[in-house]
Amino acid sequence: MNEMPSTHQKRLAIDEQICALLFQRKELSAHIKDSPTDEMMKEWAQKYGLNDTYLAMIFSVIKSEKHYQSRVEPVGFRHYIPVLQSQQVGDRIYTISYVRQYENASVVQLLIDWDDEEDSYQDIRQRLNRHYLGLFIDQHYECHHTGASGSDQHESNRYVVTPPLPDDIQGLSFIFTEYKDVFEEKPTGLTVTMHC
Repeated sequence: MNEMPSTHQKRLAIDEQICALLFQRKELSAHIKDSPTDEMMKEWAQKYGLNDTYLAMIFSVIKSEKHYQSRVEPVGFRHYIPVLQSQQVGDRIYTISYVRQYENASVVQLLIDWDDEEDSYQDIRQRLNRHYLGLFIDQHYECHHTGASGSDQHESNRYVVTPPLPDDIQGLSFIFTEYKDVFEEKPTGLTVTMHC
């Protein structure tokens, strides 16, 4: 009878260690979204007597952790913080005009403008296959892309940042990275950084 609680307690201790390791991994990979290679997972599966498909499933859930987090809806509007930062990359100009401050979050809006007199068929196909722009400020902030809208020669991307940014944002950098996927694993090579 004494062995059962002991085994149970040991299992709980291991479960807590798993949670602690997940937290450490999250801290280390705040801006780097990567997973072990298939070869590594096969090697670990053999080493620890696990199934490689099972491991792949676990790491797939780990990389999508931010999609399981509850989304914060900004409430209690306070004021605007003027930013007025732009950067031109190729034929496009990226602009943050201001940040909206709320009691529980900040909202960053990235505007993208370009001047194409005539869109080719290839341009239209590329627009239908939109890439994902992720925002990173630093490891203390969660940045959630909440949608994009636009028209010819203009696009607007909205990000909810929690906790709220300080009212004095001097010294912060807004790093926008383009990805082919929402898991932020396949960067296209485009990065736009704006320093305040």
